[in-house]
Amino acid sequence: MRATGFALCLLMGTAAASGTAAESARQPAFETDVLPILNAHCLQCHGGVHQRNGLDLRTLATLLEGGRSGAAIIPGKPEESLLWKKLSTDVMPQTDNKVSVANKAIIRAWIAAGAKGVERKPDQSVTRAALKPAEAAALIDREIADRLTAAKVPTSPRARDAEFLRRVYLDIAGKPPSGVAAEKFLADGDPSKRTKLIDALLASDDFGRHFAERWVNLFYLATVNQRPPDSGPFVEWLGKELNAGKPWDEVVRGILTAAGPISEAPQGLFFYYNGDMNGQFTPKILAGNIGQVLLGVQLQCAECHHHPFSPWKQGDFWSLAAFFGQTARMEKVENKMTKGVEERHLIPPKPNKQPTVLKEISITIPNDGEARNGGKKIPAGFLDGSKAELDPSQGHRQPFAAWLTGKDNRMFARAAVNRFWAHFFARGFVNPLNDFGDHNAPSHPALLEALTDEFIASGFDLKHLVRCMCNSEAYQRTSGVAPGNEKPEAEALFARMPAKVLTPEQLYDTLCVALEVPEIAPPADPNKKPNPKAPPPPSPRSVFVAAFRGPGEADEPTELKLGVPHALKLMNQPNFNTGGKLVERLAQDDRPAAEVIDRLFLAVLSRQPTAEERAKFTGFVARQASLREGYARVVWVLINSSEFMLNH
Repeated sequence: MRATGFALCLLMGTAAASGTAAESARQPAFETDVLPILNAHCLQCHGGVHQRNGLDLRTLATLLEGGRSGAAIIPGKPEESLLWKKLSTDVMPQTDNKVSVANKAIIRAWIAAGAKGVERKPDQSVTRAALKPAEAAALIDREIADRLTAAKVPTSPRARDAEFLRRVYLDIAGKPPSGVAAEKFLADGDPSKRTKLIDALLASDDFGRHFAERWVNLFYLATVNQRPPDSGPFVEWLGKELNAGKPWDEVVRGILTAAGPISEAPQGLFFYYNGDMNGQFTPKILAGNIGQVLLGVQLQCAECHHHPFSPWKQGDFWSLAAFFGQTARMEKVENKMTKGVEERHLIPPKPNKQPTVLKEISITIPNDGEARNGGKKIPAGFLDGSKAELDPSQGHRQPFAAWLTGKDNRMFARAAVNRFWAHFFARGFVNPLNDFGDHNAPSHPALLEALTDEFIASGFDLKHLVRCMCNSEAYQRTSGVAPGNEKPEAEALFARMPAKVLTPEQLYDTLCVALEVPEIAPPADPNKKPNPKAPPPPSPRSVFVAAFRGPGEADEPTELKLGVPHALKLMNQPNFNTGGKLVERLAQDDRPAAEVIDRLFLAVLSRQPTAEERAKFTGFVARQASLREGYARVVWVLINSSEFMLNH
């Protein structure tokens, strides 16, 4: 049967497609062709941690600068270049990890061609107006089609309405449509119904709730705090902001500059999820996680020394951390232990006394034996090297938040675009999502930059960005394989839609929608007396999510992490065996069994059964002791199918 035969094996994230004929004709570039080779063989001794003989091979600029032995390369003259002499004779590297003949040929050809890097256009301010969603969607499709044509990879056809319906509901609202909504959409003959559905889902409260939960999970799952506060208030606040259409830059500024008790500024929980094991705010943890989540860079690798494989320096890391050096946890508010966020230098030590005004915003590298340069004072500074007029008497986080979310800081907009693209397409243009850099080139650089421009032009409008992506033909392709695009590289080129595993939150909500129940909780024990002094028990949803939670769901949508215990829970728990209100309602209907089977499929899988499925399930129901028992078993089969567990 189609419901149970859908493959459970999911394709893992794959690297960008290997060079095509069109790509092989171009001149080799440092970032895309040479740096990966140096990264694998040379940067252990000539990177950010060690720079033997003063030679740093992490960037083209430092490579051209050379070391104490002089120039490492002479552009256009490989035979006279010291780097080539050492590699070609296997003098270097001084390990068994020698450079292959093929990679040597790449390096020689690169030097002979002039030792150039990728030609980059300087970042320019975006002054144009935003495109219409249909125009931006067409741009997406042109860029993807060009890559697919060059790679000679065919696309899969457009998804059928039922496949698109369930996919877009899960992606935007976090849960599937009801059976009634599915039946109505599938019967609608309006050619623009997909665009209208996208708009309707973006206008629903489920949009903000779903994406708020996804973003808070990014912060929550990375915490080392042993007892992180409940994320509910943060999710509720962020959901309201997103549903109100608040621009993403404004939302992030509100998070980074949160002040006061959590009851008034629940976004301050961000700092608790980026604190130490005791929930204390730690500048180095904040700096590392802000770099990963909001800028897409592995800045934390430069905490103790220069980044081994990227141009980030130790000073870059600590100059960012300096903005959070005075951020502290608020404990006492109106004589109550109320958690919140404050800045120490703005707090008067005694009543009616002015706070001490700091002369500068700086931080001292801890002299704890772990980081180099311990005890060195580092002034606050922006990662792009730009300077700002800082007022030490004001909050330290405001100028950083303004720079981070500024229109001229493309790192911020680019990282957000990459994360949202990965949400809908199961992989970003850059993977991992938090590792932008010359060593990790995007699969579609021109499209990434075009969508970054569009995001900025729209005023950081997330709903506009979603419309652009979801209205594209690339998003609306089937997940089914077409002849010629069965290889994993086809997913990296977006020739077909990958199947994504439902998150624990999506799985729980999908079960509730399918079974037509508000929650899935075990029956209450009538013999157990409630304890009014005890804290309220966790919600059934939170218990379910905790049981099904695995590390990294937010960034690994195609990796199946469910095991035997989860499968047994779904198959054997009484809550999932009765068919819920759905079966209770339909069992009282006098419709023919075949029509009931149709409605069960619409409610659980958002589609009509095939003729073969309808015949098999109708015959199965007829052999059961009662219609209710037969329908319950049909629902049990459907919710335990791989089709139900996947967003495809």
